[in-house]
Amino acid sequence: MRQHLTGLVLACAAVAAPAAAQDVWDDPGGIETSATYEVGAVLAPDADESALYVLRGGFEANFVLENGAEVGVRTSAALGKDHPDRAGFSGVFGPAQPVSGPAGAYSGLARGPGGEDTGPHGRFETGYIYIDGGYGELRAGLDEGVAARFFEGGPTLFRQAGLVNPALDPTGRVLARTDHDLTGPSLKVSYASPRILGVRAGASFTPEASSGSLDRDPVRSLGSAAQPDIENAVEVAVNVSRRLPRSGVRLRAAAAYSEADAALAALPGSYDKVETWSAGGSVEFSALAFGLSYLESNNGLAAPGGDYSALSAAFRLTLGKYDAGFEYSDAEDENIGADSEAIGLSLGRNFGENLRIVGGWQRFDTRFKGNPLPLAPVTRDRTDGIVIEITLSG
Repeated sequence: MRQHLTGLVLACAAVAAPAAAQDVWDDPGGIETSATYEVGAVLAPDADESALYVLRGGFEANFVLENGAEVGVRTSAALGKDHPDRAGFSGVFGPAQPVSGPAGAYSGLARGPGGEDTGPHGRFETGYIYIDGGYGELRAGLDEGVAARFFEGGPTLFRQAGLVNPALDPTGRVLARTDHDLTGPSLKVSYASPRILGVRAGASFTPEASSGSLDRDPVRSLGSAAQPDIENAVEVAVNVSRRLPRSGVRLRAAAAYSEADAALAALPGSYDKVETWSAGGSVEFSALAFGLSYLESNNGLAAPGGDYSALSAAFRLTLGKYDAGFEYSDAEDENIGADSEAIGLSLGRNFGENLRIVGGWQRFDTRFKGNPLPLAPVTRDRTDGIVIEITLSG
């Protein structure tokens, strides 16, 4: 695997920066550094977990070569507390069953005995080197794949606790994930082309999904739901971002496809190749924005009837200093026999450049089919309540 990565780095490095007649290391520019932070707190008095939080920090150092290419390194880490049955969006979901079946390779979900409370936990989420030049950008190290990096979707007001792809989930009932993050921030090589007429394409190769972030952990084992090994993951994606010159309308869209090998020694023959595709986009006017995203995956399961799919739509209206939003999501995981619809209304405001407060109402309506007995009665779980999110960033 290391030989594959080394070969890709050497091959792509020649493409990432334009050739120059002189030695590019002569008189390089000075090194620039920057740091970022984000602190998010979610309060939901009526939920299973009434108070959750996440802290993130990042660091970057870079310098510009004489031919104009930028070389640098980026790192980030996070610490947080999420719902115990959802940490890393992997593990047990829904009413407990005496025996757990295989977990979906993309969704990471299975039905079985309840998970243990993980409490606060931290992750070293990214750490990669990059070179960005006239022929595109090359990254090598711990990083998200291009499918997740190029993601586009609806304009949710919540940064941490929305109805789709949330970092924090106080109810433990969020089933929708459309950001196409199959491998988490595992060791990989990615190439992204320059943006030409608003269009950018990219590809990633991950030899082994061996690490994860706070909200996507493909190797986590929670309770009795062991995750399969995901190897040789290939992702391709395209992203479009255009602002119409006369109207000022901003259009964004993305599409991605990925495949990978999945296997679990404890359950031989349970998994096959994981195939996932996704698409999404948004339209943004001066005071109005809306968009949607969709993802579908076979979950890598050899047996039929284990597919995962999710749809999300969002609408945002800006009224002076305030933003009003509406969200909808619909997701189904056939492997665990669950489907869920969710709606949310929200109101948010920025206070200065660093503080944002969003409050809203969310409702989740989840149905659980009989598992492992298909003819068992369908159970229904409906929960709703107020969610308040406070985010400080800089």
